[in-house]
Amino acid sequence: MSKIQSHENCNHESSKAARAKCRRSRAKFADAFASALTDGTPIETPVFESVNVTRENWRDHADSPVVLFTRISDDEEAPIAEGVKITGWGKQWVNYVNDEGKTKRTAVTCLGARTIEA
Repeated sequence: MSKIQSHENCNHESSKAARAKCRRSRAKFADAFASALTDGTPIETPVFESVNVTRENWRDHADSPVVLFTRISDDEEAPIAEGVKITGWGKQWVNYVNDEGKTKRTAVTCLGARTIEA
């Protein structure tokens, strides 16, 4: 197991708990990778699966980047914002923070949201 010297390439917050969580997750990955290399097992990369975000579950995905879109029809969508993080979901509005750190708001009428790969 190798030690992490720096978190400069990490995208987590700069807290002691976040750095510890990062070290633990990297250690788990390093151990799994090393064992797969030594026993000849093929390495499977995880497949990202998008999750529909709703008013009921948005808090579970508050730290995940999402795409907000308007449903035009069952098969058509018009994106409103992509790669944003939801900060609040009310009866009429969804609040989110864009990549510039600005808080924005959009109406929930015909709104859809789903997680995207970071």
